[in-house]
Amino acid sequence: MIPAARPFTNASMDAPRGGFLPIATNTDMPHNPSPSLQATHFGIIARFRQDPTVMNDIVAEMNQVMAEADCLVNEQQVQAAIGSLADDISARLKDSNPLVFCVMNGGLILTGQLLPRLAFPVQAEYLHATRYRQETTGGILEWKLQPEADMNDRTVLIVDDILDEGTTLCAIADYCRAHGASNVLTAVLVDKQHDRKARPGLKADFTGLEVEDRFLFGYGMDYKGYWRNAPGIYAVKGL
Repeated sequence: MIPAARPFTNASMDAPRGGFLPIATNTDMPHNPSPSLQATHFGIIARFRQDPTVMNDIVAEMNQVMAEADCLVNEQQVQAAIGSLADDISARLKDSNPLVFCVMNGGLILTGQLLPRLAFPVQAEYLHATRYRQETTGGILEWKLQPEADMNDRTVLIVDDILDEGTTLCAIADYCRAHGASNVLTAVLVDKQHDRKARPGLKADFTGLEVEDRFLFGYGMDYKGYWRNAPGIYAVKGL
């Protein structure tokens, strides 16, 4: 320790002598440190950690699903469909100053690949909604993220991955109309062919592909939250 003036030491102002300035700490003293966030059973991280065996099982399952899946539409065909979508949308909306809504999470990949092909100015936003308590009619939504852009007197284009039953897509369109949109159009990569549509004869305004009624994944569509990134349209084996 080094003698030092009072203001810089541990000495009180009325102490009879100056204090000392410590220059080292004894690290040999026994201590009980706080548990690290990286410790197995402590802290926030422990709440979200998954057993490595469980993680490996999930990866193995997802790889098996892909290995056994049927590729209904390959990547080149999907890209051609997106190009056709872009051409159709451009021809109809290039002079209308459209507001484009990406429906999360499914519409993310399609929107990301579609927008650069639209050679005219668009305002791109996103929203996230699900059916509320599995309602079978449009108009009732559970919003995870509501749109904030002003839709009043705007042409709105809603972009999603798939038109399955179409309940959520119809409800989003109804919401946009109720909030002042003058024209609401929908674009989907895939129209799944079946007779369970929310409304008779329901179709999107712009459709890339028509695909058979199976459990699909890829290009935004998921299987148990995985494989939205699959480079094509796939169907789960047996589903």
